[in-house]
Amino acid sequence: MDIFEITGFKEGVNKSGVSYLQPSDSFQKIEDGFVYRQVLQSRQGIGYYAPRLTNGTRVTGIFDFIQPDGTRELLVTDLNNMYTYNQVTGVFDLIPFAGGLAAYAGFNILNNENYISGVSYSDKNNGKRFVFTGNGIATAVSGKAIFYYDGTSILDFTVDNADFANPVEGNLIRAKHVSFFNQRLNFICPTIVSTQYNQGVLYSGIKSSSGNGDKFNVSGAGFFQFSTSEIIRSFKAVGQSLVFNLDKSTNTLDITADAFNPYRFRNIPSVIGSSASFSAVSWNNKVVSIGKSGIIEMDGRQSLRIDDNIPYFTSTEIDQNKFELIYGSIDPRFNQYLWTYLDNEGDNATTQNKVLVRNYEERSWSNYNLRLTCMSESELGLNLTWDEIDETAGNQSWSRWDTTEEEWDRIGQGNAVVKMLSGDDLGFIYEMNSGYDDYITEITAITNDSQAVLTVGACAIQVGDFVVVESVVGMLDDDGNSAINNYDPSTNQVDITLYEVLSATPTSITINVDTSLATAYTSGGRLSKPINFVAETIPLNPYRPIGRRINISHIEILLDNLSGSVKVDVLSNYNELPVISDVILRATDETIGQEWIPMNVNNEADFITFRFKQNSPSQQLKITSIRIHAEMGGETHG
Repeated sequence: MDIFEITGFKEGVNKSGVSYLQPSDSFQKIEDGFVYRQVLQSRQGIGYYAPRLTNGTRVTGIFDFIQPDGTRELLVTDLNNMYTYNQVTGVFDLIPFAGGLAAYAGFNILNNENYISGVSYSDKNNGKRFVFTGNGIATAVSGKAIFYYDGTSILDFTVDNADFANPVEGNLIRAKHVSFFNQRLNFICPTIVSTQYNQGVLYSGIKSSSGNGDKFNVSGAGFFQFSTSEIIRSFKAVGQSLVFNLDKSTNTLDITADAFNPYRFRNIPSVIGSSASFSAVSWNNKVVSIGKSGIIEMDGRQSLRIDDNIPYFTSTEIDQNKFELIYGSIDPRFNQYLWTYLDNEGDNATTQNKVLVRNYEERSWSNYNLRLTCMSESELGLNLTWDEIDETAGNQSWSRWDTTEEEWDRIGQGNAVVKMLSGDDLGFIYEMNSGYDDYITEITAITNDSQAVLTVGACAIQVGDFVVVESVVGMLDDDGNSAINNYDPSTNQVDITLYEVLSATPTSITINVDTSLATAYTSGGRLSKPINFVAETIPLNPYRPIGRRINISHIEILLDNLSGSVKVDVLSNYNELPVISDVILRATDETIGQEWIPMNVNNEADFITFRFKQNSPSQQLKITSIRIHAEMGGETHG
């Protein structure tokens, strides 16, 4: 009997005859889960970071504003306004328009494919300032769409900034991206007069006490255009270079020692280009971006595809007409690149519904079922004490002792902890990987109706979601049992009959459960959307090269004892219908950290695939190893 073990602790074959398989090469699909530190696990849920933004509209940018004294301020933009995170109240405060923008009605961004680009950029006196622009922003009275935040208000960069000077090419209107790099302000794909230069980079003079860093007509300022018909899609500053991903190539502008000619052009050989303006992610002196033909990584010398395990993903799984919706970021805590996108089954949808995840350390891929518009990092958050938990604004998730979406040992550690934040179409800001729950809200009322209507705290649960209700007091049937609760968090419940959301607003949810004959609602309760984890191995048959089938007697999984249960399907050859389905495996001894759980298979086939599943609102699945006990079977069928 041969043993094949999916683990990352070892490679090759050891003396006991165990063949070790890397997780990155062993799974063909992971949904709502990932591999981290060689452990296969369901993703940790997202949690509401703060109360909903005032406008309740699409989030178009999340920014960590680093100020001259090194302090940070968290800024968020939606379709019309910018907000600042109030660390005292835990809410996002709307920032007023002032100066040349006093009568400004708002950004009025109409296209979901338009995002806001911004950068920390102090003024000539080292005063704090955050400059931002974007293709979708409505122009001000000045006819411009380049603004700045000075810590108090949002002002017109070209009107309220006395140091600003237009380039010799004409009036600067807006740009697709903005960056502070090489002691200069750089506008990528700027619009000058009425022309958008899709191959251009406009840069200011060297930042100085005379204000040259805001002038585009002085020595050291200039306008560079790539000699190509390709469009600059995305960019990132890496080391001594600005890296630009174009439609079919990669180019850089490297810093020179010449103050009057500050950049040197360099073309990087590239197998493919990029197709999404905000897909570029930089880490460890590398830039990763997404194109319709694949995913590339550039290290300053060459651009290479890194999607060999999912070579057709970007061309078959992503809506080809909505590529500009893709927004990339990085979560260094879990070694992940993340990109929001709209899948190709969007049925005329206009916003993202999935997140593609690349673990750059494990070289593994996964998908999250999340409706997010953009993402970014921040170190800001509330520093709570025990006495503040119940009354602090924005922390309703900590109002109950039986909550599972926050970890009690993190209380008081809100500040200086790196967080991955994200926003959505409804104006909610989330903290990614923040606990074991996902979309969740408190219930305050339930109707007695053929389709129960739940009054809830503001949440992003939407039509078509499948949800669980727990801890509701009242609403009993004739036998004294709950007519509404379908999940008990005190048990390792396996089979959950989920409710479907039939209609929804942020504060009212209708579900397909009849409560017309139940007693009246009394109090309490929570509504949440479980995390539906699925991981599927590649079809396995190491004996195929010699024309033999594989015969698997049993498998064992090393399961974390706090993981609850996992269901396993066994698929033969390429049939979608399992030969063995929904076998429940769970740890039996909670006094130890992990436990080997066996499962009989006794199946022979040309190929055998295993599918691991868990649908849980409160527990995170963790499988450290999977041992497959197999031997050579009969001859293959072809």
